[in-house]
Amino acid sequence: MMTSETAPLSAGFENSVLDATACFRVVLDAMSRPAKIHSLPVSISPPRGLSVGTVAVLLTLGDMDTPVSLAPECDTAEARAYLRFHAGCPILDDPEQAVFAVMSVERDLSITEELSLGSAEYPDRSATVILESEGLIEGEGPLFSGPGFDKPRRFCVEEQPAPLWSRVAINQTLFPRGLDWIFTSDSQLAALPRSTKVEV
Repeated sequence: MMTSETAPLSAGFENSVLDATACFRVVLDAMSRPAKIHSLPVSISPPRGLSVGTVAVLLTLGDMDTPVSLAPECDTAEARAYLRFHAGCPILDDPEQAVFAVMSVERDLSITEELSLGSAEYPDRSATVILESEGLIEGEGPLFSGPGFDKPRRFCVEEQPAPLWSRVAINQTLFPRGLDWIFTSDSQLAALPRSTKVEV
């Protein structure tokens, strides 16, 4: 009988260089143009627990120096094996040391309080939250503004918990410290860097 420990791994990028380059451009554009939804440039079969968008981000940005924390709903044997094999990411049980923290938008977001916010001397040592959802919606939700906006934009995610945007708003007051946010689904990606202002 085949178990999750012995099942073959899902494939990574079909073309590791071209696909990673395409995904990097999308992530970079998403961080440069906050609250703008981007279509994913790749098609991947993700392991159980992770969305296509999350896998695309971690295969692009993850390596042995970027430890990942997986929330319980994302933490499967398949996900751990996949990330270790394809990206080389260490999987941590302690979110305080994570560079990337992956969680579902439906979970209790108080776990973000345990993540590194960086320091005044090293604000770049903060974590990035990868928040998985069923879908991203442009033109609805809170109003976002700040660096990277030619004009304010609205953006929301399906099934978002009530405290999400208030957490993002509080996070912005910590700038240049604070968390960066990447929102993923199976076909889309958007981002909110810590400099983004939100009107809740």
